[in-house]
Amino acid sequence: MINRYVIFTGFFFAFTWTMSFIGGMPPLRLFCRWEIALLLCLYSYFNWITRPSRWQAFVTALPLVLVYGIFEANFMSLGRLLRIIEIKEFPELLNVLPVWVIVSIVIGFGLPLISFVRLLRFDRIPRMMVGVVSFLFLIFMLEFSPDHFLSAFIKYQREVTDWSDIQSAEDNGRLWMMLYHEAKRNSNLIKITKYKDHPAFMKEMDDIVLRLQSLETKKNVHLVVLESFVDPELFDGLTYSMKPVHPDFEKIFNKKGSLSLSPVFGGGTAQAEFELLCGVPAYKKMSGVEFDVFTGKQTYGLPALLAKGGYHTMATNAYKPDFFNSINAYNGLGFQNSYYPREYAKGRETYLSTGDVTGEKYMFDGELLKQNLAFIKDWKTANPGVPLFNYVISIYGHFPHLMNQEKRPTLIDVKGAIKDGHLENCINQYYYRTKALAQFINEITVTDPESLVIFISDHLPWVYGPETYKTLGYLSGRDKFELINRVFFFEAGRAVQYDMIHHYDIPDLILDFITGGSHCANHACNFKAAVTPAAPRNYEEMYMTIMANAMK
Repeated sequence: MINRYVIFTGFFFAFTWTMSFIGGMPPLRLFCRWEIALLLCLYSYFNWITRPSRWQAFVTALPLVLVYGIFEANFMSLGRLLRIIEIKEFPELLNVLPVWVIVSIVIGFGLPLISFVRLLRFDRIPRMMVGVVSFLFLIFMLEFSPDHFLSAFIKYQREVTDWSDIQSAEDNGRLWMMLYHEAKRNSNLIKITKYKDHPAFMKEMDDIVLRLQSLETKKNVHLVVLESFVDPELFDGLTYSMKPVHPDFEKIFNKKGSLSLSPVFGGGTAQAEFELLCGVPAYKKMSGVEFDVFTGKQTYGLPALLAKGGYHTMATNAYKPDFFNSINAYNGLGFQNSYYPREYAKGRETYLSTGDVTGEKYMFDGELLKQNLAFIKDWKTANPGVPLFNYVISIYGHFPHLMNQEKRPTLIDVKGAIKDGHLENCINQYYYRTKALAQFINEITVTDPESLVIFISDHLPWVYGPETYKTLGYLSGRDKFELINRVFFFEAGRAVQYDMIHHYDIPDLILDFITGGSHCANHACNFKAAVTPAAPRNYEEMYMTIMANAMK
């Protein structure tokens, strides 16, 4: 009995050290004393409620090994620590994964759990309930008394590093940091009501609306969010048989692409949307994905400000309306209309259709933008003089990066890539996607020459995680390289380049364009280093106010 616990502990030390050498999280260390104690308590309990057998020591360890495996897979794939609330996103993940991956997940989890259940001693159910009381007490504290949990955590654990989940997990353990984040989230939920009517923030929003209403001319804005839109020219470790950017796009922007820091890597598009539309960082204080807790009640965001300022605000989403709770999110943020492909949204009013997605699964950007252009032309004809905020979000380019070789044959041979098709397809898709974007710009130049057009990537495509990007020299491995994405600005008929920005800077940038520069003269704008207003923005208070109203 003693040996199995020694072996169990040694395995977790060895497992985490091994994973750290291949791009996993930092290993368990002796100072993670509470993490080791929790693992041993759980392992002891599992042994106590199962029948003795030659496989008992192995089978009872499997659930905990699976949990740690999930931590490693999540970090290696997405570069972040898993949180409890993110488990509710699992059904949406299954929505976009290939069938073979789903089958592998079911088998990988199903077999160990079946083996565990078969060993359970059902004659010990009363004792099982007594033994589980201590674990239920922990859960009770998380949910109903989170501040007491946090006080105890701060007293007995190492200091939490606010800017790094991974450093905190290294110091305190994976399981305990996951519990800490859940307690912090529940604590914030209790405190959030006081932010619903935050006077300073509300006054700032009212000032913006008044400024918009006073404008004699209100220019149209087209914000296009592109799924997994990675620029091949940012890789130092790759070479190509031809230029991966379409010549029409290159001619328009002439190397004037900018860079923006996204809140996510490899997935979580709604987090990027939240920042782009709300103008604050996606802190995850209320949920793993902020959009998931929107109720549809009006909150503060760029679309709501523009709508109050006289704009018509419309959102066009190329995927399913129930994905990331987008209907409630768009309603709450102030979009007056939202449109989805009729194939996914039967019964909803829409102008959009996926078209032929044979061999590719997802709607092509060119088809999306062509239909969007036709619709807004008709809308503007029917509504002369009404300014428009046209928000479009694509889905083409999503994993597994399928390409229909008849419609979009592979043109670019990639040297130095992993030869599995994913990265090669991303790069070839970039060629066809930039062609479609160039066509959109050329059309806008004719029909809406004074408008602002922004093309921005939501996040980088997964392609085997951040380590792959590092190996292939993406942005020469600069700090936070895995979060840095391309953004292109086309202002009133010309390409414009900015220094590095964040996704949450986009609302300020749009408002500054519309107001001819007066917005940033009166408000703190990160993207304009030369402008230094008296009081910098308190993003956390802004975030809490937005979320307090969104969750009513």
